Amino acid sequence: MKRKKLVASLIVAMFVSTSVLAGCAKKAAVVEEKVPQVVNYYTSTEPETLDAQQMTGAPDFQIENMFMEGLVRYSKDEGKYDPGVATKWSLDEPTNTYTFELNKNAKWADGTAVTAKDFFFGWKLALDGQSAYGFMLTDYIVGAQDYADYTSESFYAAKNATFKALLDSRDAETDEAKLKTIASKISAALSAMPAADKTAFDAKKTDLWSKVGIKEVNGNIEIKLSKSVPYFIGLTANSVYHPVNETFYKAHPKDYTLEAAGLNSNGPWVVKTWKHNDTFTLEKNPNYWNKDNIKIDTLNLKVVLDVATRTNLLKTGALDGSAIQANDLKTFQDKAVLDQYKLQDLIDMPDYTVFYLEFNQFSNKITSNKNIRKAISLAMDRKGLVENVTQGDMAALSLIPDEFPGLSKSFREENGAALIEDNQQAKAKEALAAGLKELGLTKLPKQDVLIDQKDISQKQGEKMQADLKLVGIDINLVPVAWGDKLTRLKNGNFGICASGWGPDYMDPMTFLDLFQSKNGNNYGRYNNPVYDKLIGDAKNEKDATKRMAYLYDAEKLLMADSVVAPKYFRISHWTFKNYLTGVVNRGAGPVTDFYWASIDMKAKNADKAK
Repeated sequence: MKRKKLVASLIVAMFVSTSVLAGCAKKAAVVEEKVPQVVNYYTSTEPETLDAQQMTGAPDFQIENMFMEGLVRYSKDEGKYDPGVATKWSLDEPTNTYTFELNKNAKWADGTAVTAKDFFFGWKLALDGQSAYGFMLTDYIVGAQDYADYTSESFYAAKNATFKALLDSRDAETDEAKLKTIASKISAALSAMPAADKTAFDAKKTDLWSKVGIKEVNGNIEIKLSKSVPYFIGLTANSVYHPVNETFYKAHPKDYTLEAAGLNSNGPWVVKTWKHNDTFTLEKNPNYWNKDNIKIDTLNLKVVLDVATRTNLLKTGALDGSAIQANDLKTFQDKAVLDQYKLQDLIDMPDYTVFYLEFNQFSNKITSNKNIRKAISLAMDRKGLVENVTQGDMAALSLIPDEFPGLSKSFREENGAALIEDNQQAKAKEALAAGLKELGLTKLPKQDVLIDQKDISQKQGEKMQADLKLVGIDINLVPVAWGDKLTRLKNGNFGICASGWGPDYMDPMTFLDLFQSKNGNNYGRYNNPVYDKLIGDAKNEKDATKRMAYLYDAEKLLMADSVVAPKYFRISHWTFKNYLTGVVNRGAGPVTDFYWASIDMKAKNADKAK
């Protein structure tokens, strides 16, 4: 197609030249004006946060990936990584030290250079702020755990019994209003800490930071790890490893990451507008080091909660692409429908996400009972769920998704396809009876289950409600907004929650260390020293076969303890308009990526005009 266009241009040029000679007159050259490439897409919910060091949810990562960049970027190929701010990297195996050579052309949106200092400041914020993803730093970088553990709270609690009691009351509380009151008292107490104590704390904290295994060498970054980590490069693609410009951070004390003006950018696009719960507008970053290879000039994102609404927006051309949900699959598998709406063939792929019920195991006596959790899991009809509700997904009888890589085969082939049983009503009733006896109850009180506000979540919840009622368990579905759900999980203000987890990198550890007792994403607060040791041993084991054996045992223990009740492994489906090409969909990391995309605006505008 490009070749035909070039030939046509040459013919026109020859004709114009001949006309000038024959008529002895000058004619101005016609320059075709470049039409900006604009993509209209969506986000399934308002993000909980766009703070790179604090985010935990897939919708948040999706947007952040558009305007921020770490040492490496997620590649087109699953499990691979491309240069980001780092042009290349190397590992000195004897010392477990990585060296990242920084790109001298990497800049922030205002044109200032991205430096090692920016990365170190971001990592320090993650460790100081007790980030849920802080374990990606503390578990691997020399000295990071010691630095993170030494907080103003722990320091002052050791000196002041009253303050320690205040912290203990916070840890035992789940009511959000009371938690806010306690947080206010803690903040006031720390502000009133004696000057001598503040000085002593700051001095010790500074000393510990100097011992963290990171340093700048000739403008590059060296990271010393405490152990061999085969998936470490994948960790550095995660947002918790992204840089933060200290000057910008301090200039935005009130709106940092809360509004468009408080979002700095060193990535391919810049957030220009953010109308909460409505739209985002991102424009190409003129100072991005790889801007010449970024074809999309503007990304318009609309917050669309309702699947039916999203599908209609796709059909009318208001969206240039979309994920396709269960009840629309047959429609969009029809070639005639795709042709009618100028859509590409469906992309069907496992995105390695597992959905499950998560249980509060520390402040809810009902869901802390193993037999109650087991009864709920046994009562669930996963086969019926994927056949009649989600339509096309795979019933999950384990934690780690089907086809996810293990040692030499898929993890499921190596550790067994089914670690739990599906739809076993008799066994569910037996486990329920055992749990009730242990709790001294004759009937289980009605249990609240947090679900998303999406219509598909309601349908899944109703199916689960019917399944559990058959064995004598009544549940109440509680739809909550994405951000509110995460807040309640973090505060422990839940009994049961419909949750899910997608991989951050292509290693089983991305699922399994989630349930270590100190992991910030372990919202149910499962605490089993045997499990912690299995994960710890796996992280410290250099022999690949032995390491994987620890992970096999860890998953089996999770399922035996009914820590979560797996529901299904998602099979994702996407389609995009014919005029939009180069979009990448993946399982690990941001799901949809426009980094390599381009759009034929003539075709798009022509389609819209019809």
